[in-house]
Amino acid sequence: MRRIQGTEHEYTLYSKKLARSGFDPHTIALDLLKESALHMAGEFITNGSRCYYDVGHLEVSTCEVSNAFDLLVWEKAGEKIVDWLRRVAEEKYLSDGEKIWAFKNNTSPDGTSYGSHENYLVDRSVVFPDRFVRELVPHFSTRFIYTGAGDILDGKYVISPMIYLTSSVVSGETMHKTGLINTRDEPHSSREKWRRLHVICGDALMNEAAILLRNFTTTAILQLMEMDKLGDVPRLSSPVEDMWANVEKTKPGQWKVHVNGGKTVSPVDIQRYYLSKIENIVSDDRERRALKMLDEVLDGIENRKSKELARRVEWLDKYYAIADAKKKKTGDDVEMMACKQYSEIGADRGLFYKRQRKGLVDRILKDEDIVRAVSEPPTDTRASLRRTICDRFNIESIDWSSIVTNDGRRRNIDLPDPYACRWEDLHGTAG
Repeated sequence: MRRIQGTEHEYTLYSKKLARSGFDPHTIALDLLKESALHMAGEFITNGSRCYYDVGHLEVSTCEVSNAFDLLVWEKAGEKIVDWLRRVAEEKYLSDGEKIWAFKNNTSPDGTSYGSHENYLVDRSVVFPDRFVRELVPHFSTRFIYTGAGDILDGKYVISPMIYLTSSVVSGETMHKTGLINTRDEPHSSREKWRRLHVICGDALMNEAAILLRNFTTTAILQLMEMDKLGDVPRLSSPVEDMWANVEKTKPGQWKVHVNGGKTVSPVDIQRYYLSKIENIVSDDRERRALKMLDEVLDGIENRKSKELARRVEWLDKYYAIADAKKKKTGDDVEMMACKQYSEIGADRGLFYKRQRKGLVDRILKDEDIVRAVSEPPTDTRASLRRTICDRFNIESIDWSSIVTNDGRRRNIDLPDPYACRWEDLHGTAG
């Protein structure tokens, strides 16, 4: 199931001392990145990802990857890069004991939300938005039962903060009145061939299993759509209203989804429909293991295997982490503080990583794979070719799909094919 994809995350960095002094830790971190060996050209770094300042946050857009498994690796690499920048900034600009905090989440205590987006290239022949509404919305409106990050909003715990804040089925907005299907279409590739599906209803996740399942299932469903294999998908009569009701309930027995004809089913039933379809297209052992994991997670939800399920489902593990914090401390802000500490990306102090070291959550990756991805791009996408060009030429300007070099001779290099990873894949690009 090869499909170009990537994620974008807006990280929050905060320091009391820097804030009092009028300095923004996000811009400090980006300046440090540009001075480091990881910087390649413009806003791009050596692993092919793009790092930049966006609406008050440091945003990392992963390089183009060709599958959900590599997506997991390079997303976690982005997280480690931000954590490294945080530590360097602390050492350089703060005294002993003073901290910069870095969070990978979607909301701040004041209710402000910020982005954690997925992007997938889809064959433009799939009619938009009609078929996406019919065949993909049932997935997006129910997948949060295993892809939700959990958060406290309006004084209550919700399974998925971004589903809680999603207000329509289709929308062109990215900050207000957001939809399950977003109409933004910037493919950064051949527009005649591909559409970029910009997904903004997903959460910022720490758990490796949850990240993998999020992208694995969505990738597979998009392939099934292109194969025209989802004609019998369940038709939902009120997807937005149902997900609003379900996202506030932590007990699976209370979840309900209304389908056309007046019948009520569980979100698990909708996800099992997709699982049965994905079974027909998995092609190797790695994909089969991911499918088995999805099956086990859905089984765990149905059979209330909460402790076992929490190893792979972030909203549930965070729920337990908050409960543990309440046993140790009292006060009005204990729950909120535990919720935010869970998303702190510092491996030495973040609550998620403390639980990971205790063996409370499952690992998918090896640390050495993440370390390699911090500085190196995948070898089977345009990210590798872009790195090759930057290593060989002086770069005047750079974007995802085009580069201008200037070594005494100015040359435009177009990169319309995101799967092109070798020099010989370029045709007629010099100008």
